[in-house]
Amino acid sequence: MLPTVFLSLEGGDENFVAQVQRFLPDGLAYFYPRSFENGEQLIQAMETRVGEATMFALFASKKSARSPWVGFEIDRARLAKIRNPKFRIIVIPIDRQVTHADLPAWMREYWVDRVGNGPREVARYIRRSLISNLLSHLPGNQVYGRGALVDQAVGMVGDVVLRTEETPNVVIIAGTTGIGRRTFTRKFLTEAFPASPELNYGPDFLLPQFADLADLYRVLRQEIETDLRLSEAADDIANFTSAPIEIQAREVAHLLSHFGDLGQAITIISGNGIYEDRGFLKPWAPELFKQLANDRQVKLLVVTNRLIHENESRPHSNVLQIAVPPLTDTDIRTLMIGSATALGSKPELPSKQVIRTIGGHPGIARATAALVARKGPAVLDSDPSDLFALQEDVLGESLNFANLSPIEKDVLSVLSWVPQIAGDTLRRIILQRHQIEKESFAEAVSGLILACLVEVSGSNYLITGPVRSLFRRLHGYGSRELLAAFSVALKDEWEQAKRDNEMRADLLDALAYMAALEGGTLPPEFKALLLPSTLQEVVRESYDRGHDDPDSLARAVSWGMPALKMGMDETTREEILSYVVRALTRLGDEKEAEELLGFIEKRGYRSRFYLRAFYLRVHKGDYRAAITMLLKARDVKKYTKQVVGDLGRCYQRLGMWPQLIELVKEQEQHIGRNSVLLDVRIGMLIAQGDFEGAEREIRVLRSLARQETFADGRVAMLMMRRDQDFDGAKRMLTEMLQRGGGSQTYIRKLRALAAASAGDITTARADAEFLKARVGNNGIHAIEARILLAQGDPDGAEQELRKTPAYSIQDELLRARILEARANASSTRFSERDRLKRQAAEIRARNRTLDEFEVER
Repeated sequence: MLPTVFLSLEGGDENFVAQVQRFLPDGLAYFYPRSFENGEQLIQAMETRVGEATMFALFASKKSARSPWVGFEIDRARLAKIRNPKFRIIVIPIDRQVTHADLPAWMREYWVDRVGNGPREVARYIRRSLISNLLSHLPGNQVYGRGALVDQAVGMVGDVVLRTEETPNVVIIAGTTGIGRRTFTRKFLTEAFPASPELNYGPDFLLPQFADLADLYRVLRQEIETDLRLSEAADDIANFTSAPIEIQAREVAHLLSHFGDLGQAITIISGNGIYEDRGFLKPWAPELFKQLANDRQVKLLVVTNRLIHENESRPHSNVLQIAVPPLTDTDIRTLMIGSATALGSKPELPSKQVIRTIGGHPGIARATAALVARKGPAVLDSDPSDLFALQEDVLGESLNFANLSPIEKDVLSVLSWVPQIAGDTLRRIILQRHQIEKESFAEAVSGLILACLVEVSGSNYLITGPVRSLFRRLHGYGSRELLAAFSVALKDEWEQAKRDNEMRADLLDALAYMAALEGGTLPPEFKALLLPSTLQEVVRESYDRGHDDPDSLARAVSWGMPALKMGMDETTREEILSYVVRALTRLGDEKEAEELLGFIEKRGYRSRFYLRAFYLRVHKGDYRAAITMLLKARDVKKYTKQVVGDLGRCYQRLGMWPQLIELVKEQEQHIGRNSVLLDVRIGMLIAQGDFEGAEREIRVLRSLARQETFADGRVAMLMMRRDQDFDGAKRMLTEMLQRGGGSQTYIRKLRALAAASAGDITTARADAEFLKARVGNNGIHAIEARILLAQGDPDGAEQELRKTPAYSIQDELLRARILEARANASSTRFSERDRLKRQAAEIRARNRTLDEFEVER
């Protein structure tokens, strides 16, 4: 049962407390603001709602101190404390006149001196009080296997103090996502600074991957100033970003000092936000470290993917770096037992192989424990051989709609559309849609939190990247009706924010995502408010949504092109424009793509070689020239996964088998994380007749983000190559087209091959016409040749195939099939038959690592 939190107030304080409740997510507790007109209501509520773990928060003001009803509530809270020692009490002063002396003597020890000024800060203190006490059992709050690392980190703090006579106040917590960096951070603060227990009451800011100093400035201002004015926000951000870096850093340091005065630490979580593309610190980062060295009261923790290079960290004696490694298998076992206990289930463990496969990732371990608690360890008896397959199994089972209530389905659908959303916004939408009480909503969200599907960040809800990606693969974008309702709700909230002149960054970012999702454009007033880091994520989402969907690609271009002139750091600009140039290439807009490539090359961006190779491969079909660029890109080490994958594609298309085999061997350890190269290897396995190995790798491919269509495509190729079931492959591909989604061109290419080989001339020709409109005549002659071959005209098929302007290996293999058909024709002379079969065998031997049904993605 969720804890119950009573927010006790005097009637005149209702507006302030209503603002506080807005920032208290329901999934953590039942929150009840109470200004009772008679004591019997309070008695009844407390008797029916107070559970084993409850909190009483008194908003102390001069008015509340004089209120008889608040006094009555205080007396009831005292009795509850006597009956249940776990009953937690906090007293939060909300005006400057109230003092300790206004409280009963027994209650003065619960006085909280330094909370902050606005409703956001008061709500944050209540949330932290819950998490550190009543909700300490929740996923992510329990710390396992970090004792030695904490001891080491405390020793490192001591070394800095010994060397500099001052405590470090900027701590870099580095490690891979999901490894438990944030959990470790909370434990580290408690152990390293035991005299400052309220350090953990400071804010956590979850920033975009390419966040800049402006992102930090905006969230700091909003956290401190709940009434941040919308009318002033655009000019304020513009003035800030145009100021010299030293002035920007000084202003951010000033805002951070507010939390230093409260004795609270600030945690920012951003993948590579403090780093430039090459791994060096952005210019503002060392300047900010320098500014903070002058105010050691401030404690800033930066959770990131990598450590700062020693040469860059050496000048900053106030900076401490800690690398967080994976947990051991023993610690993973302990964590899973603890997680099962927290869920109220009998602890059961999966096999040792599954525990090894978890790879020291606490997040996956908790999700696995939650699944085993519901379904038993047999649900994972398949013993997945790698982390990706395990994650697919665990999350896929958890996200199965058969296991979710209608409310849970809608919560996950909404959270799959936006990076995060305010708790009160989500509550309002779900309550209106399902006509339920807020308690039912709170229970549903709490269950999703315990199942490790939903996270709470401040007053917002979100789902992690892997959960969002898999949810979309399993369920698409959810109900269109819900999508429309959510969009209307966001717009209504925006209109209300404008009327209230209130700046809400979470709402602004959510509206940007929804506009891109629905194919709309931002209202004019948004453009000055949208930060580059959010724009980068919106453009990426638009591009990834459909590589061959002209509408999605056009949106990526229209949203991304303003980055040419917007003020932003070059790392973010390069990221945005890289998606734009790829979208232009896929759209066949040669002029615009060439111009943008010229801009990128003139700027000397590290992505220039890869993007030029992409253009040469996709638009020009010039695989040899693409290889030259890809080899340069590989040396530069930008977009390494894509570079290696595309290199494999090009080697495969050109029949450069020694180079391809060597590349696959080099990447053996990483191939499961590179979807393109993994797909290339699956093609090799199919061509070599290792169908069991191909099926195993297809399963891994399916577990990777946005690869379900390509995994299904490989299944269709297996059906054609192994089973010669062309009609079955055609039916499967038709069902994929009817379901909708992206990669329509890829599916149509495959279905055209299957239909032609099955003798379904109508379907094959319909697909050929579709492809002509999308990609021109590239590959069309091969489809027509297969149609003629299916009609028993191998001579006509060979003549049609000769029309192909750029002969590929697939065309060669098709020619081998044509030669075999000619050899088997009754009209072929006996003396010719053996020669034709020999020619066909030689072609297949030369190209034994490529299947004839291979299709370019």
